[in-house]
Amino acid sequence: MTATANTSAYNMTKRVESVDVLRGLTMAFMLVVDNPGGVAFAPLEHADWNGFTPTDFVFPAFVFVMGVSMYLSLRKQEFRLSWKVLRRFVLLFGLGLLCNWIGKCVWNGAIVGVENLRIPGVLQRLALCYGVCALLVCTVKHRWLGWVAGGILAAYSAILLLGNGYVHGPENILARVDAALLGSDHLYKADNGVDPEGLLSTLPAVAHTLIGFLVGKMLLEKDFRKMDAVGTLLLAGGFLLSFLLPVNKKVWSPSFVLVCCGAATLLLSLFHWLIDEKGVWQHTGFWKAFGSNAILCFLLCEVLVWGMHLTGWHGAVMGALDNNEWTSLLYALCGVLVVYLLVLPLYRNKIYIKL
Repeated sequence: MTATANTSAYNMTKRVESVDVLRGLTMAFMLVVDNPGGVAFAPLEHADWNGFTPTDFVFPAFVFVMGVSMYLSLRKQEFRLSWKVLRRFVLLFGLGLLCNWIGKCVWNGAIVGVENLRIPGVLQRLALCYGVCALLVCTVKHRWLGWVAGGILAAYSAILLLGNGYVHGPENILARVDAALLGSDHLYKADNGVDPEGLLSTLPAVAHTLIGFLVGKMLLEKDFRKMDAVGTLLLAGGFLLSFLLPVNKKVWSPSFVLVCCGAATLLLSLFHWLIDEKGVWQHTGFWKAFGSNAILCFLLCEVLVWGMHLTGWHGAVMGALDNNEWTSLLYALCGVLVVYLLVLPLYRNKIYIKL
């Protein structure tokens, strides 16, 4: 059965500025943490294992906004599956694999084969979350989606508790499942066998996206009191659950999902009030330039990183500046500025690159 669209208080073709700003803010921060010059300040590094830093919330915030955007976009086609959904899934996953292969060639300094190519990745996780969630929201009545997300998180909690899910090593069930299905040669090498974008940990990321989708529904229906209440409950529930299941980005723990989604919901509600409702925050063009072409920004950042290393400019620049936390941050901010200047003409001409 195909889910039916609800009546929205917004024009169906109008972009919701607060969503673009939150997506853009998230993407700009992602560019900062993905392209450091060298040694970075502690808040700009991921937590080693349990716990979190601001950096740990960047990619999950983007996943949440993707869920919100799914409601905004799929409602236009009355929540029916289409070839556009399949095309977006294939393109995102394919681009992720291509980025992994090009990156491997760059770091090896030569064209290499795919026998040891890492299969998971950021774009691959986005693709899987998008594809699975699109299937769910187009086939399941929306009033049941909250229960679906809760069921996924409950099942994943049991998997972590029963399968050594918090062991930082190859005996972790996440590492064992990924190695069995993908092969250890096709996984992230630098985290004791636990791939941060592995298959099993994509389950809670799907629930994460579904929560974003439901928040998008509240946003379009202008149910802001409910948004604030849900955001507060998710945030509080996540911290309470962390006593049993610690907040951990690398395993995408259920407590991590709740904390991230709660914080993102409250931030989106605040942005919407400041930008769309009251018009207090009017100068948002910088962030919307990133938010309106977010995937392109991510790809441009990858190309910038590869180019700087292939040409040797990265080492030359950092050698001239002296490698410390401040010069590393300056280098990353310059990278953000370069990407901004590249996408600014697209934003000004209302050109949106859609997969």
